[in-house]
Amino acid sequence: MTEILKNENAHFLQQFEKSIDSYLSEQGDSKLSASMRYSLKSKGKRFRPFLSYLIVQVFGKSFESVKAWCLAIELIHTYSLIHDDLPCMDNDDVRRGLPTNHKVFGEDIALLAGDSLISEAFRIIAEDISLSANTRINLVQLLAEKIGPSGMVGGQVLDMQVNGHLQIEQLKHLHILKTGNLIQAAVLGSGQILELPTDQLEQLGKFALHLGLSFQIKDDLLDYNCEKTDYKNYVQVLGHDIALSELALHSAAATDFLQDLKANQILKDLIQFNLTRTA
Repeated sequence: MTEILKNENAHFLQQFEKSIDSYLSEQGDSKLSASMRYSLKSKGKRFRPFLSYLIVQVFGKSFESVKAWCLAIELIHTYSLIHDDLPCMDNDDVRRGLPTNHKVFGEDIALLAGDSLISEAFRIIAEDISLSANTRINLVQLLAEKIGPSGMVGGQVLDMQVNGHLQIEQLKHLHILKTGNLIQAAVLGSGQILELPTDQLEQLGKFALHLGLSFQIKDDLLDYNCEKTDYKNYVQVLGHDIALSELALHSAAATDFLQDLKANQILKDLIQFNLTRTA
């Protein structure tokens, strides 16, 4: 990570963690709020809200302009992880080195904590009076589209149905829906807050699509275990060398879609960081 990107990340995290703590302080002390707090504060990378922040920062705007949107994005991401871990989904016992939410609070509370985080994300957007009513409507529509049956939820359905080798286009489609859609929403939402013209939003959307695939492939390269069968892992499906080629291809494409944006070096640095990260 370049020094500039590292400094921006530290600056963002300092502000963002305060906004999460402020939000959680308003939730009371029920078992439900404890479950929400447990997963929201579980040492995530905060990649999606950080990406939202970087987009507005590139255009000279502050964290405050996108604070509510960043929080909403992280709430949605956290809900998806809680639900993915449930016994009816991936049935995982550990997330980020800790027991999964349902292992601590029970399946019923974990399910409802995830439901609550979805509702809260939309409430936070709707109540952000720093944005125009039209922008808030656009953000709600964007988020609903990207996380619903034609987006993240649809991707989870495909994920659960995988029981054998996928073709590369099937694999790509699954990961675009399940992972790429929320990453694209993080970017496009910031673009809408900035009220960027349609052509720039289209460029940002394509950049985000390829960035999301690049991050997924890198994760698969880092997570691959030759002793474990995982037909949703790029290395398992394509082999190590082709997975590396796909990573390079999508990284280059993401970079290409930044060419017409001003002050885009920090986003290029993010693409480069992904290529070299070790975790």
